[in-house]
Amino acid sequence: MEITKTKFIFLGAIIIFILLGYLIYYYGFNPTVSVRGTVKVWGFDDESIYKYSTFVKDFNGKYPNITIQYTQKSPQNYEQELLNALAGGQGPDIFPVYHTWVPNYQDKIASLPSSLMSLKEYNDTFVDVVIQDFVADGNIWALPLYVDNLALYWNKDFFNAAGIAQPPATWDKFLEAVKTLTVRSPDGNIVQAGATLGTGANVDYASDILSLLMLQNGTTMVDPRTSKLVFNNIQTEGGADYSPGEDALRFYTDFANPQKGVYTWNSLMDNSMDAFLAGRAAMTINYSSAVSEISQKAPYLNFAIAPMPQIKEGGVAVNYADYWGEAVGAASKNQQAAWFFVLWRAGSDVQKNYLQLIKKPASRRDAVTWQKDDPALGVFASQSLSARSWLQFDHVAISDTFTQMIDSVVAGQATTGEALDRAVNQLNALVQQKGQSFKLSIPGLPSGL
Repeated sequence: MEITKTKFIFLGAIIIFILLGYLIYYYGFNPTVSVRGTVKVWGFDDESIYKYSTFVKDFNGKYPNITIQYTQKSPQNYEQELLNALAGGQGPDIFPVYHTWVPNYQDKIASLPSSLMSLKEYNDTFVDVVIQDFVADGNIWALPLYVDNLALYWNKDFFNAAGIAQPPATWDKFLEAVKTLTVRSPDGNIVQAGATLGTGANVDYASDILSLLMLQNGTTMVDPRTSKLVFNNIQTEGGADYSPGEDALRFYTDFANPQKGVYTWNSLMDNSMDAFLAGRAAMTINYSSAVSEISQKAPYLNFAIAPMPQIKEGGVAVNYADYWGEAVGAASKNQQAAWFFVLWRAGSDVQKNYLQLIKKPASRRDAVTWQKDDPALGVFASQSLSARSWLQFDHVAISDTFTQMIDSVVAGQATTGEALDRAVNQLNALVQQKGQSFKLSIPGLPSGL
């Protein structure tokens, strides 16, 4: 009887010991339970996505001691509001950073610990432009939830009427289509534009479109050694000198030059998207967000989306990216918890559900695989694999300068060469004023130049 009682006590002690050990591990060493705190998140998504979708509830199921507090912000004046909050010590733990901001924000954001995601894993997970933009000095500074890019919107009714079966895949074919699709009144006024290109102020994303043309044409945008903008540089090929940046600017502004055969647009016309919505333009270039705008404002418009034209078919495609990433504040007291949530949102299953809610193209390679067949987003998803960007010390200043550069040529105030040189000089003066330098440290990848 004593032996049985002793065994019972011994076995009970072992069970209690094992149970205590498990509880100590689970609550003391298991990060999903031991990490706790309230994570303040800023973003542009509607608050209903956080309130009613399952990804926050699922996150809390895995991390029960982390509370997510979301605040919706407007993109308008967002950066100034963010900088004021960070300067006052009231900044959020997680906030969006534009894909060109990393050079200016490395003192304001925390790098992702390699124990949570290695550079190799990051490189294998996301499309190339993300590594180009968000990896600097050997560190990961943000995670993207999507990667948008420019694509060609075309009016199928106009193409059908003109006997054009397919949208143009190259710029040469684009020029031919513009000539065919442009309709003029008896007095020579344009009543139907072949495309909404050529000017700056009344063309959505004119700066981005010109940047795309420059990159496609092989323009070096920034000298990585000096951080100076050099998109006016002269290059030599086959013994002849030429400026790929100037050629791109001339190509773009020719669409607004009455002396050119491709003249189809001018500064007196409506905004580019408004013209397309109203059936006064056969083609326009825009991001994926235009899909919902067309659906809301012109639900019966017979349009389709095609890949961006390239210089030649069968070559290496070059597309232009536009997106935001999720960053963690350097001053955050909940960095580990914040990174857990950022990584959760960027995970494969969560991102798939999230992309279906916000209707944006994928940033993850595995998400491109399923999204490329989507009728609205498939083109954008496929193009994210070939999307590029370039290092911009101040996106707003560059956009404004590019717009002014374009319009000065169209107005006859400067030649393409003069306008290009003036823009480079103005922007380099700003670079010098800011004392900005850029460093991207992933060998073997394009550095956004």
